[in-house]
Amino acid sequence: MKYLLLLLFTLNAQADIFKDVFKYSTIYGAYTQSNSIQGDKTFYVSQDSELFETTVRNPADEIKTFGFRKLAHFGYEDKDRFYDGEEQNNSLNSNIGNVKGLEYLFEYQEGRQQGREFDNQQFFVRYLAKWWLVKAESQRNELVDINYKSADVRFRIPISKKLSISIGAMYRTYDKAYGHNPIQKYLEENAWWNLSYDYFNHTDAPYEWTNVITGETGYDYFWYNDDGELISNSDLDYRNNIYGRLVNQYNKEQLALIGDFADLSSVIGLDFYHYRKNFWVHAYGNILPHHKLQKGDERYSYGNFIGDDNWLDYSFGGVFGVRLNKKLGLFAEVTNQRYWDRELKTIKAGINFKI
Repeated sequence: MKYLLLLLFTLNAQADIFKDVFKYSTIYGAYTQSNSIQGDKTFYVSQDSELFETTVRNPADEIKTFGFRKLAHFGYEDKDRFYDGEEQNNSLNSNIGNVKGLEYLFEYQEGRQQGREFDNQQFFVRYLAKWWLVKAESQRNELVDINYKSADVRFRIPISKKLSISIGAMYRTYDKAYGHNPIQKYLEENAWWNLSYDYFNHTDAPYEWTNVITGETGYDYFWYNDDGELISNSDLDYRNNIYGRLVNQYNKEQLALIGDFADLSSVIGLDFYHYRKNFWVHAYGNILPHHKLQKGDERYSYGNFIGDDNWLDYSFGGVFGVRLNKKLGLFAEVTNQRYWDRELKTIKAGINFKI
């Protein structure tokens, strides 16, 4: 009998935990599509005066989003909107939430923007108490080329009901030598064409040319790929239309060889939140002033790149809104995060007037 009671007690406790974790959470999915920006039409005219259109036409922009979230809305945020992955909830960026306890977000996006395909992921878990907070985050954004994971532990010092300071440490792992540019180092020691020879098996062949009007003469190069096919009629055309892709491929391959990194950083946060129906201010900021490399080749670390382990990473943001009267309102919002040499930024401002 006592084992049955113990089992029932355990099941009941697990049910309560399950309820606390998932209560008020939302599962969502969305698909959006819009026309990509199309430039002016371009044309090519052959020697026989035949006209060919060469306009670059990007396929439609699209985003598919899937997510699972439990984030408390602040007073100024729309509580009734449908989630589509495009909205920004400031709980993700600030060090406070509108409620204490557990909050989380798990979101996956894939899509295409101006012909460029991307695959983004964001995972966020935080537990907020009166005197401390813990947070884990993973962010991959291929549109700005940033990919990192972090764990954050801090003491909280509530100065008042509206203002608090947090102090602690953040551990971040990342898979790229930020700041390091392999092609720059390569070109310091080699002529540009050596990259084509050594890494891509491209070859060139010189030829002479003569301007039949001025009589001017000179020379240039045909370029061939590794199958011996002609791919360019001059050095200029080769650098403009082909060499850039080789540089990107070289950089990607060389950065992958360097391996992963991890930093342990001190972090200080400041948060201020005031909300009234007709006026609200929510401001927050974090600075990471000192860093210690925990994993990775020190030669390619970001601290070695800038020559100092005391570089300043930061994130800050704020929301301001005021209803001047029943018809007129103003609002502004800004978020800015700079980790290593990657920056994520949004700025919004506007005016609403009800007729």
